[in-house]
Amino acid sequence: MNKKVTVDNLAKEIEKSLNDFVGVTEEACEKGVIETSEDAVKALRAANPAGSGEYSKWSKAYNKGWTFRKEKKKGAKGILSTVWNEKHYRLTHLLEKGHAKVNGGRTRAFPHIAPVEKQCEDELVTNIRKNIE
Repeated sequence: MNKKVTVDNLAKEIEKSLNDFVGVTEEACEKGVIETSEDAVKALRAANPAGSGEYSKWSKAYNKGWTFRKEKKKGAKGILSTVWNEKHYRLTHLLEKGHAKVNGGRTRAFPHIAPVEKQCEDELVTNIRKNIE
């Protein structure tokens, strides 16, 4: 779109164009955050820390508990998304890091959150770029 602008109005036109671009990028960021959160929930459900044996009773319920919530940031533009286990949030740290047993010793750790977190950090940038284009 070719538009003739005088020198006096150049600053106003540049500001207008940048404001239009800000709206597009905000929408793209929100979509990217939501897409990444949905992918994180799917990946956490797939990364079953103990899907068989003595842990099979609670592992299905643990995996179904993964969800995310989105919130508007206070005083700023944008969106904040938190991925968490709604039903068994107490187990996440214990499974990820391991814990002490009653009679001594420690349980083994099931690192399943950290790999998904690293994957989603890279995926977020990709999703935002994809939505901007």
